[in-house]
Amino acid sequence: MKTIQILLPVIFMLMIISSCEKSEKHATLEDFCNVKPSGWECEIVENNLSLNDIPRNADIPIAIIKFTNPNREFIMFPDSKISPSLTIDFYPINKKQALLNFIKSQQMFSWCIPIYYGETEDYFIITSPCFINNGSFTEEADSCMEDLHEALKGIMTIKDYNLPGY
Repeated sequence: MKTIQILLPVIFMLMIISSCEKSEKHATLEDFCNVKPSGWECEIVENNLSLNDIPRNADIPIAIIKFTNPNREFIMFPDSKISPSLTIDFYPINKKQALLNFIKSQQMFSWCIPIYYGETEDYFIITSPCFINNGSFTEEADSCMEDLHEALKGIMTIKDYNLPGY
């Protein structure tokens, strides 16, 4: 009986510690669309990728996912309301180091630079400030995106590479 009293707290602590460890997340492209909150639309683009959806000087990704929410609006300029949007570009995870180096090398430019967004076991994901709400970072614009960012964080890992990012 004494052994059980000692083992139970030890087992319980091990379960808590193992649940706190961040493991790599395995998510498909479809999973990114499946977790979108209500009101958001999602488009997976794997063919005929537009250069307008790829950060400046970046290689062509294997896929692009575009999110928009036509049910929300924020003011970007006087008399100009737009819907929140996010475009994220997916690269094979084996290109991670090259992409990290690339992101660091592009920080001297001022617009549409690549930034790290997250990763899964299979994908390294980047975006650009100009692909997040068309470059608007007002409090109103940011609040329109909170639910989407939180949902996406649930299926990817965000690591600290000492990079600028969202």
